[in-house]
Amino acid sequence: MQEYKIILTWEAIYDVTDIADYIEEEFGQQRADRFQSDLKEQMQNLGQFSTAFLRTQILYRGYSIHKRSFPPSIIFY
Repeated sequence: MQEYKIILTWEAIYDVTDIADYIEEEFGQQRADRFQSDLKEQMQNLGQFSTAFLRTQILYRGYSIHKRSFPPSIIFY
């Protein structure tokens, strides 16, 4: 099985940081930490299982970007 390299853009890093800050303010540090942990796990899994998802894509900076549901959000990879 081919493993894909997952590249995190600066935009994505800033988005995750902003979301985690919001979650911490509204729901506490523990919930924000869980959000970041869950997201990190999903990102790691994408490298191994990315072919199992639909092949919808857009091109961004020369990279193919796909989307995957991560309730209540969407991960673009």
